[in-house]
Amino acid sequence: MSSGSAFPLGLVVGIALTVLAFVLSRSRRRPPPPPLDELVALVSEETLVRARQLVAEGRIVHAVKAVRDETGMDLRSAKAVVDTLPRPGRGDDGLGRARND
Repeated sequence: MSSGSAFPLGLVVGIALTVLAFVLSRSRRRPPPPPLDELVALVSEETLVRARQLVAEGRIVHAVKAVRDETGMDLRSAKAVVDTLPRPGRGDDGLGRARND
């Protein structure tokens, strides 16, 4: 092999390895989150009361942050917990069931 063809070959191999590394890193799946009832059980009643208050005020992001700060949950899990809380004007109890007001 001549020295003139070594550079293009190295470039092609380098690009191929970079693409392969990217594809493999993107194909890793996150483990599924724990069941919702287990997540809610990890949150103290005080934190749930505070989160309900924030949700009632329409401050959903702050409610998620409060749950994360108090429990150390990741964003996805904390949002799932806050999504179970009743929201004003939504007409349900937060779990998709109609309220009996």
